Amino acid sequence: MNERIDPFTVKKVEYLLNGYIALKVPGYVRSDVRLIYQIEDNCLILTEERPSNKTESWDRTDIVQFRWEENLWYVYARQEAESWQRVKEIAPNPCFEEQLEQVEIDPAGIFWTG
Repeated sequence: MNERIDPFTVKKVEYLLNGYIALKVPGYVRSDVRLIYQIEDNCLILTEERPSNKTESWDRTDIVQFRWEENLWYVYARQEAESWQRVKEIAPNPCFEEQLEQVEIDPAGIFWTG
C-alpha cells in the first residue's frame, strides 16, 4: 500500500515548488507558459500549461511525477499516453529538493525537451 505524504512534508514541498516555479517562469512570460503541480496521496505531478490555439483554455503537458515510497522520492517520466516510467538515471532519495534539482539539471534530456 502506498503511504500518504505527511502534512509537514506537503507544506515543505509546496514551499520549495512555489519558489522553484517563480524562478523557472518569470512574471513576464506567465501569460504564455505556467507550471503547476498537483499532490495526491503519495504522488506529485509537475505540469506545464500553455494557452491553447483552439480554445481559451490551457493545454497541459505533464513534465515529471515524484512518488513518495518507502521514505524515498522516486522520479518518473511520462511515457506514452497515461503511463509513467521510473527514471533509472535518478536514484531514489529522501530529499525532495535534491530530486527536483536533478529534474532541473536533466542530465538525460528527459524532462525539458521542448
